[in-house]
Amino acid sequence: MKCVFLGGVYERMKLLKKYISIRILILSTFFLFPMNAISAENKETKSEKNMVVLNKDAQRAAGIVVTKLKPQVMKTSIPAPGEVIPNAKLTNKITTRVSAQVIKRNVQEGEHVTKNQILATLSSVDMAKVQGDLILAAQEWQRVKSLGKEAVSGKRYSEAQVAYQHAYSTAFAYGLTEAEINELLRTQKSSQAKGEFNILAPRDGTVFNINFIEGELIEPGRILLQVVDESIVWIDAKLPSDLVRPVKVGDLVKVNAKNRTLLGNVIQIHHQLDETTRTRSLRIEVNNKEDMLHPGQYVNCQIESGETMPVMALPVDAVLRTSDGDWAIYIESRPDNFKQVEVKVVENVDGHVIIEGVIPGLEVVTKGAFFVHSELNKQGFDAHGH
Repeated sequence: MKCVFLGGVYERMKLLKKYISIRILILSTFFLFPMNAISAENKETKSEKNMVVLNKDAQRAAGIVVTKLKPQVMKTSIPAPGEVIPNAKLTNKITTRVSAQVIKRNVQEGEHVTKNQILATLSSVDMAKVQGDLILAAQEWQRVKSLGKEAVSGKRYSEAQVAYQHAYSTAFAYGLTEAEINELLRTQKSSQAKGEFNILAPRDGTVFNINFIEGELIEPGRILLQVVDESIVWIDAKLPSDLVRPVKVGDLVKVNAKNRTLLGNVIQIHHQLDETTRTRSLRIEVNNKEDMLHPGQYVNCQIESGETMPVMALPVDAVLRTSDGDWAIYIESRPDNFKQVEVKVVENVDGHVIIEGVIPGLEVVTKGAFFVHSELNKQGFDAHGH
């Protein structure tokens, strides 16, 4: 009986040991296999991360355009805000050389005038004396000249001639025009010497800054108004002091005004910084035959300061911000598969972005990148390619 009992115990222990071994094997399989499966799934997920799949219909609807990336030479364009100012070479400040009273004002602010058009009529005691002296000197010179050098002494002849020339020059210096002087000499009536004279426009242009009224007494040197020819204007533009690319005299400038683009050139660069804004000023000359620019108007300028070395550049819309603030582009890694790739933005040039961190030959989304970017964000990834 004892042997039978021991034999039964032994058989039960063998069964128990076998059962435990099977359980251990099952548990090992349970723990190890799922980990391997998860690891494989993670690898697959990681490889698909930041990837968007779009069929041809979706690409066509979104207007997606893919272009092969290659180095290109870019024209460097520097933005600069500016203000239109009068061209000093085509501007006249109108004043009087004698004390005079305004009899009549003939023009209004902003009025277009032509050369020799009457701007104002003035009256002056000093001018009356100059006109009278001119008439007397002309009459004396005609009398002596008619007698001839044989009838008068050489001294009197010379004195009469010099006195006439002096009176003529004085009248001209006081503001009488050559036509007004000749009319005065033609009539030689003392009633003409009443001191009235006209101020005439020295050029075709526009009247600015009228600074007088009728009846007012004007002192010599006071600026009455300005006549500005706006056919060619200047722009006072501002540049940052830490500008990387140099600007030089002669550079082409595109000026945006009223949805039109006008062309100009840099004609002067200031070397002293503005004490308040810490910017450098430069002067741009623009042809304004169509009268689109006016003094005091603010405009945006694009200064073309040369060309870059061959660089990788894409349209501004093709380079987007990721969720963590980095810059990225989208490449077609295989047909209909678009992958996000981070890049470094170097500079913005004339509507394009110069980038680094990619090689030539990549198929890059140049149009419709925002749609691809939105689709990637919809997938729930963090849109970051680390």
